[in-house]
Amino acid sequence: MKLKQLQCIAAIVQSGFNVTAAADKLHLSQPAVSKQIKLAEELLGLPIFRRNSKALVGLTEVGEAMMPDIERIMASMENILLLSQHHNMFTLSQLSVATTHTLAHNRLVQVLPAIQHDYPQLPINIIEGTNAQILQMVQERDADFAWFSASDLTPYNPLLRGVFMLPAESWSAVAVVPQGHALTQKPFEGLTSLEPYPLITYITSHKEPSALARAMAGRGLAARIVLTARNAEMIKNYVRQGLGVGVIADMAFDAERDSDLVMFPLERWMPLFNTYLVWHNEMRLRSYHYDFIDRIVPGATRDAVEQYVHRQQSNNGEQGWAI
Repeated sequence: MKLKQLQCIAAIVQSGFNVTAAADKLHLSQPAVSKQIKLAEELLGLPIFRRNSKALVGLTEVGEAMMPDIERIMASMENILLLSQHHNMFTLSQLSVATTHTLAHNRLVQVLPAIQHDYPQLPINIIEGTNAQILQMVQERDADFAWFSASDLTPYNPLLRGVFMLPAESWSAVAVVPQGHALTQKPFEGLTSLEPYPLITYITSHKEPSALARAMAGRGLAARIVLTARNAEMIKNYVRQGLGVGVIADMAFDAERDSDLVMFPLERWMPLFNTYLVWHNEMRLRSYHYDFIDRIVPGATRDAVEQYVHRQQSNNGEQGWAI
């Protein structure tokens, strides 16, 4: 008898002989569980469950006799899984995260201490790059995860094939200028106020306009972008040199550290930027992977992620991000 059949039998008993509840517990469909029970009973040539009409109401004598052995096998499997998860941190594996400079320096730095505390022997590798670069790393299996921001996923669709993706936090854009800049001398009117000035923002693909350029074009405004950079620190330094008005993530502006700059929120005039956590659909998730996901994506417990992965596989890979 196969392990999956034993798992289905045990789950049905634990769920009070409710096949639907057992299927949910195993992240399988109800017909899939019923099929496994049918195969097990055909193999034995005897019924395992007592039935009332089509419902299962209890175990037969054969089923009762089997349960102690099934429970021992399930307990042994659980111990093996726990042992393998514990062993994961002592193998040559590492947690490799590809992300943008802004997320690495403003968000990931808040997550890593907890991961290091829970997995002190686990090597962690952080790689910074553009959205396209870090997504390509996941495609080529050079990184476990890509964590990136986008207001529009369309440009990245070719790099989002064969992956699992979950939405994490969102952020909005802000404009930054030096103290005493002309923008600080009059009421701020959003993107209209930016149009007369040279602009500095994040680098994007050569084929795609920046989110700033798209937002301004949508209002009939021309964006005179004179410089682009991979990270907010570079943009702020260019602003300090008087090279233009910077447009960066709100999370990258620190009122104390950047006290020589003035910040203007742009959330009323530009779309929110969502962040997404992506991993290859052929990557085997280990315990530290699940813990990392849970710390990045709200509500993404191990059970929730396993259910999400099962739904995605059942949908033949069609994107859906609900946890």
